[in-house]
Amino acid sequence: MGLRFGVGGVRRDRFVTIVTVLCGAALVAWLWLYNMEYDKTGSAWDYYDTFLIGNVLALFFVPIVTIILMGEEPSDFGLAFGEFRRVRLAVVLLFVGLLFLLIPMSRVQRFQEYYPLFKQFQHYPIFDRYMHVHSFGRFAESSMQALIYGWISYGFYMFCWEFFFRGYLLFGMVRTIGWSAVLVQSIAFGLLHWGKPMPEFLASFPAGIILGFLALKAKSFLPGFVLHWAAVITFDILVLLASSG
Repeated sequence: MGLRFGVGGVRRDRFVTIVTVLCGAALVAWLWLYNMEYDKTGSAWDYYDTFLIGNVLALFFVPIVTIILMGEEPSDFGLAFGEFRRVRLAVVLLFVGLLFLLIPMSRVQRFQEYYPLFKQFQHYPIFDRYMHVHSFGRFAESSMQALIYGWISYGFYMFCWEFFFRGYLLFGMVRTIGWSAVLVQSIAFGLLHWGKPMPEFLASFPAGIILGFLALKAKSFLPGFVLHWAAVITFDILVLLASSG
């Protein structure tokens, strides 16, 4: 794939990988505990914006700080356009392939109970003005306002999410352990899908591998972000169409 794994010499790369693994493991553990507590109580924090801020701090701010403190360039961790054009066709083909999975999945009751994603946030005051429990299927104007707000705000969260796994973790480890970094980050990625419908949880592991290879090919996490965000929005729409029919 033409990727030069090493960046700063053997000792330097090993140091960066160790820091990345230790920091990444601590953040994954914190996110696991926080998200499990949220899933269990539905009230780990009281506001959706606070939920976003907490996750953004863990997924983006802390990694960026460690990159700067190590004297590294964020672009060496995939925070760049890289060679996005090189994988454009792959992104389109992967999205088309996803549609063949998402369309039948959108008709499954378990997914209709869980999605659109913002059903999970109805108890947050910021959404109370816009949506009610049964309004999604009718495409009520207030529900669409909530969905649009949600897709944009959650897109920001997903940007940070993809940077953490397909940027920070992947590029921080690949310089020392090579292709194994793709597998390691996909395991962490999959584990943090616990609590989602079981088919989605299981699919997240191979999805993480595919997105990892895509990031290495592009030398950027951005193609994975675009694909992931597009899939989330598309699936919400498919569920709405299926449930309203």
